[in-house]
Amino acid sequence: MKILFLTLKKDSPSARWRVMQLLPFLEKEGIESTVEDMPDGMLGRLSHVKMAAEYDLVVVQKRLLTRMVFNRLRKYARKLVFEFDDTVTLKRGEDRAVRSSQTKERRFRRMMLGCDAVITTNEYLAETAFRESNARDRIHILPSVIDPTRYEMRPPAKMEGSLTIGWMGTSANLSSLHVLRRPLARLCRRFEGVRLKIVSEQALSLEGLPIEHKSFSLDEEIQDLQSFDMAIAPLVEDPWTRGKISTKILAYAATGLPVVASDIAANRLYLKHGVTGFLAGTLTEWEENLTALVENPDLRDRIGAAARASVEEEFSLQVMAPRYVELFRRVVTADPVATPADPEDTATWSAR
Repeated sequence: MKILFLTLKKDSPSARWRVMQLLPFLEKEGIESTVEDMPDGMLGRLSHVKMAAEYDLVVVQKRLLTRMVFNRLRKYARKLVFEFDDTVTLKRGEDRAVRSSQTKERRFRRMMLGCDAVITTNEYLAETAFRESNARDRIHILPSVIDPTRYEMRPPAKMEGSLTIGWMGTSANLSSLHVLRRPLARLCRRFEGVRLKIVSEQALSLEGLPIEHKSFSLDEEIQDLQSFDMAIAPLVEDPWTRGKISTKILAYAATGLPVVASDIAANRLYLKHGVTGFLAGTLTEWEENLTALVENPDLRDRIGAAARASVEEEFSLQVMAPRYVELFRRVVTADPVATPADPEDTATWSAR
């Protein structure tokens, strides 16, 4: 089998988590994989998609295609899969407000109707896909996973001394930390030696908080995680974040870090409250859960070990990769889907 992955950017977080880490496992199964970034220009894309004819299966990763490019790709692709891990029909403006996009909605509908299968990461996104396709059997939920063999368990919890509460993420999500300024400041006043460490491409200043900033580096990711004693994953739930996946929680858990996270759907997928981490719905709960971890080294060890075990048993690449292989083989051998030749020309589609 030969598979072509068409991505936004090979080095984007989505491509790294959802495509690139799969490739060695596909190779072991005798599947030849090629990953290509879509060119930016229309003419380049129209020419680029002709290469689909050389493959048994094409996976479009998160890219919403124009009608012309999609029709050209559908013409050349023997089998076509759309893969997405985000609410791709929304856009966030400079004012950080989330808005729907009619153009993206039309393109998303086209992908749902015209692909042989759709892969997404959670129930919320699967229902979004189903509403546009009305074909539940073509929609498959495969959560983002991690290769725990790359991550070394952190050392046993320190019985005394300074403690580091860690956060790792992109600068786009730094604003989520502002919500926790007051409970974190109170915690740092109550417990001498507690500090916040932020690993991101940008620094952040929060009044009343001792903060260490470290620029993110993929080569130093594991070393930075090892420097945390516990980790936090705050996120405000809204239409944008409901479709998110919390890959940082996977990285925390694979390192054996106890995590306190916002009690939202994206985090409930990976954390069981009081077992593999803590879910906080109010600022009081944030402070209470962090206080419990600061005061109890045994609790940090127990929660961290359970989180690591959960990753190995449920959310590891070793568990999920065979499901991808099975799905790809099933799609390749199945009958092609019956789709409108050009859905945008039907009455159910708005004018471009």
